[in-house]
Amino acid sequence: MDIRIALLGGDELVRRGLDSMLRTLGGFELGSVKDRERAPIDIALVETYGSARGDMTLQRAVSDPHIRRVAVYTWNHHPGLAHESLGNGVTGYLAKGLSAAQLGRALRAIHVGEVVVSPVLPALPTKELRSTTELDLLTVRERETLAHIATGKSNDEIARQMQISLNSVKSYIRNAYRKTGVQSRSQAVLWAVSHGLGAEALTGVPAGAGSPRA
Repeated sequence: MDIRIALLGGDELVRRGLDSMLRTLGGFELGSVKDRERAPIDIALVETYGSARGDMTLQRAVSDPHIRRVAVYTWNHHPGLAHESLGNGVTGYLAKGLSAAQLGRALRAIHVGEVVVSPVLPALPTKELRSTTELDLLTVRERETLAHIATGKSNDEIARQMQISLNSVKSYIRNAYRKTGVQSRSQAVLWAVSHGLGAEALTGVPAGAGSPRA
């Protein structure tokens, strides 16, 4: 049976492009939320960029009993902001710039219950993203540094927040990259978000606090 997709908040151009990509892929159908009681929606894609302040489209989609899963589908894709969208019933954060093949893989993963931030770079396959082995190897300081990176802070900002030198920040980043296998800041953001090291990981962490095992 085809995976039934609906687009909420997208314009006609995006709708036509999405329909074309889904037809090319096969195994998908672009449906309408107006008909969801008769034909439930498997995944609702919601554009949050440019929506009015207080817009409740995303929340309504999550609470709708005829919509099984919800994902943000946006032009304003920034992995560092994924933690603000994921959770509370939202299981995907997808860029509108994805190719048909990339979008298809992401939608299939969401359909089976995975949490997806996409694009996911080739160096970070799903299996590695969901492993906790590397997380266990990180020191408290390295985890805190990655959490700051995931929120979009620069190295200078991280140094000020943690009350340490810029060289120490760079050292923690190098060690964290080596232990997790990432090779760039964008990969580090994806890795951190996928392992729960977003803004919530910094809650209650005072500036300058950390483990002596640094």
